[in-house]
Amino acid sequence: MNDLGAVCLISSFSILLFSIIQTSYGIFKNDSRALELGRYTLMANFAVILLAFIVLVVQLMRTDLSNYYVAMHSSEHLPLFYKITSVWSGSSGSLLFWNLLLSGFTFIVLWQTKDLLNERIPVMHLSLAVITCFFSFLAIFFPDAQPFREFQPAAVAGRGLNPLLQHWAMIIHPPILYIGYVSFAIPFAIASSALITGQLSENWFRFVRRWSIFSWFFLGTGILLGSKWAYEELGWGGYWAWDPVENASLMPWLLSTAFLHSMIIQERRGMLKFWNMLLIILAFHFCLLGTWITRSGVLEGPHSFSKSSIGTPFIVFIGVSFLFYLGILIYRKDKLKPERNLEAITSKEGSFLLNNFLLVIATLSILLGVFSPLLSGVEYKAPWFNSWGVPAGILLILLMGAAPLLAWRKGADQIFFTTLLKPLIAGFVGAGIYILYYRSNFSISDYSLGDVLGEVYSVVTVGLGIFTIAGIAQEYHNGIKARRAAIQGENYIQAGFRMLLKNKRRYGGYLVHLSMVILFIGLAGNAFKQNTSVKFFYFLRFSPTNELIYTSDDTAILGDYTIGATTLKIKPIINGDPEAGVNHRNVIVSHEATFEVKRQLKDFDTMVTERRYYPQISHLSGDFETHIPTSEPSISSTPKEDLYIQLGAIEHADLSDENPDLPGMFLDFFFTRDPAIKAAKYLKFPNQIVANLEVWINPMVKFIWAGSLMFFLSGLLILLPIGEDKK
Repeated sequence: MNDLGAVCLISSFSILLFSIIQTSYGIFKNDSRALELGRYTLMANFAVILLAFIVLVVQLMRTDLSNYYVAMHSSEHLPLFYKITSVWSGSSGSLLFWNLLLSGFTFIVLWQTKDLLNERIPVMHLSLAVITCFFSFLAIFFPDAQPFREFQPAAVAGRGLNPLLQHWAMIIHPPILYIGYVSFAIPFAIASSALITGQLSENWFRFVRRWSIFSWFFLGTGILLGSKWAYEELGWGGYWAWDPVENASLMPWLLSTAFLHSMIIQERRGMLKFWNMLLIILAFHFCLLGTWITRSGVLEGPHSFSKSSIGTPFIVFIGVSFLFYLGILIYRKDKLKPERNLEAITSKEGSFLLNNFLLVIATLSILLGVFSPLLSGVEYKAPWFNSWGVPAGILLILLMGAAPLLAWRKGADQIFFTTLLKPLIAGFVGAGIYILYYRSNFSISDYSLGDVLGEVYSVVTVGLGIFTIAGIAQEYHNGIKARRAAIQGENYIQAGFRMLLKNKRRYGGYLVHLSMVILFIGLAGNAFKQNTSVKFFYFLRFSPTNELIYTSDDTAILGDYTIGATTLKIKPIINGDPEAGVNHRNVIVSHEATFEVKRQLKDFDTMVTERRYYPQISHLSGDFETHIPTSEPSISSTPKEDLYIQLGAIEHADLSDENPDLPGMFLDFFFTRDPAIKAAKYLKFPNQIVANLEVWINPMVKFIWAGSLMFFLSGLLILLPIGEDKK
C-alpha cells in the first residue's frame, strides 16, 4: 500500500504542475480551453489526495508496520479511534491532512465559481494551484513530509500514539484548528486575485466575507479546545502558557479578527482599502508561519514536532510568497486610496481603527516573543507576555464595549448621554459589587506590587465587561423597540429572535463580543489563583491482588479546603483489548491517589488523580525501552472556583536519594507468575513513601468555558445560512 500512496502523491504533483502550466498559458493567451482544462485538473487533484489519505488511514487501522509513519505513531494495542486520529499526530501525516483540506476547499471554491467569467477567477485558480503544489512537492522530495516511507524490514512493533494525544479534545482539536489554518487560503486567493488583476471593485468582498468568517470561526474554536485540553490533560493547573505553538495559532486569529472588523469600514465608508489587503496577506502568511513553527522543529513546545528537513523550504516559500504579494500590493497602492478620511477618532470607525492597531501590535509583540530564543538567545516566558497582554486585553474589552455604542462620523461627546452614560454607570456599579464579592469569597495574599496590580486589573476587567454587557443589552433593547414599532403583533422575545436572524452580522457580532467578555471575566479570576505543593507520607498495606496499596492519614489545608489523603494504588491498566493478550507492550502503570476533600469543614468531594506511565516500545526489537509519564488531574468544579489537584513525583520516605522506580518494579512484579518469587519481589517495595501533590484553586474558570461555548454557538449562528434572505 505504500507504493499506492506514493503513486497518488506523485500523480498529485504532476497534475498540479499541469494545472499551473495550463492556467498560466490560458491567462497570458486568453485561451478559455486552457483555463478550463487547468480548472478541471485542479479539481481532480482532490480525488487523488483523498485516495492517498484513505490509504494512510487504512494502514493505520491495520497497523501496517511496513510504513514508517505507522510504526512511529501507532501500535496494535491502540483503540481503533486513536489509530485513525493518529493520522495527524505526526509531521508527515498532518501535512497530508493539510493537503487534503486545501484540495477539498479548493474543489469547493472552484465549484462555487464555475459560472463566473471575470478575469479574477483564473488568477485565483493559479494561486491555489501553486500553494497546493508546494505541499505535494514537500511530500515527494522531503523524508519528513513523506507519509508513505517504507520501513524495511518491517518494524516488529509500533511505538504508539503520544500519550498526551490520547484525550477527547485532541481528537477534534487538531482538525478544527487545521480547518481554520488551511481555509484561509481561499479568502487570500480571492483577495490576491483582485489585487493582481487590478479589479478592485467591492463585489469581491461579498464573496470573501463568508470564507473569512469560516476560517476565523474554526481557528478560534480550535484555540479554545486546545485550552480545554491543556487544562484537563497537562496537569499544570492552567489553560494558556504562551507556548510558541499556542502563539502560532493566536497570531493569525488576531489578524483575521482585525480584518473582519476593518472590512466593515471599507464597506460602509470606503476607507482602509490598502490596510485590508495587507491584513489578509499577513493573516494567510501567518497561518503558514504557524505551520512552519510546528513542523520545522525550530522552536520547542508540547505541541510541536521534532527537528525536520522541511523547515528550510517552508520558510523560503513563506518569504518569497509574502514579498511577492507585498510587492503587488505596493504596486497597486494608487488604486487602494481611501474614499473618505477619518473625521473623529472617537467615532465608530475610529474605534475600529484603534481595534485594528491594537490587534496588529499585539500580533507583532507575540511574534517577537515567539522568536526571542533565536533573536536574543533569551526565551520570553509567560510573565513577559502578561506584562503587556493583560493591559492590551483590557483595552480590547473597552473597545468591544464602546464600538457598538458609538456613531459613524460623530465623536463620543455628541452621543455620550444618549448611548454611553447608562452602560458606564452599570460598569462602575458592577465593579463595586465585584470588589465586595471577591473580598468576602476569595483568598487575598499578603500584598506585593504584583498582587495589587493583579487585583486592579481584575476589577477593571470585570467593570469593563459589565459595561460591555450593558451596552449590548441596550443595543438589543433599542433594536427590539424599533422592530416592534415597525411590525405589529410580535412580542418582545419574538421580535428579538427575528431581529437577530435578519441582521446576524450586527446582532450576531454582539453575541460574539458577549462571549469574549464572559471569557475575559473568567480570566480576571486568575488574579486570585492559589497554588501550593504538599507532601503526604504513605505506608504499604498488604493486598492479595495485583495492586500495590499505600495508605495515609495526612491532611493539608489550602484556603477553605482540607485535603485528606487516603490511598495510593499502583495498578495496571490494559491499553486496548485485554482478550488479545497482556504483555509489556500494552500495560500502563498507574499511580492512583484518592483524597477526601472538605470545604469549610463540610464534606465536599472525593477526588482521584493519577500519574500514568505508558510503555515506550522499541520498533526494532519489540522490547520495552522506558516509560512516558502523563498527568491525569482531578478537577472539582463549582461556579465560584475549581479545586485542581495533580499527583506528582513519589520519593523515598527519608528524601535522601533518587526516587524509586516504582513503575519498573511494578511491571517486574506484575509479570512474575511464581508465587514465591512474586512474594520476594513484593517485599522489595519501600514500606514508606512520600507522594507530592500539586494543588491549585482557580477562581471563576467556569466563565472561561461558558464564554468558549458561547463563542462556538454565536460563531456558528453567524456562519450558517439560517434566517437570511435568499438572494
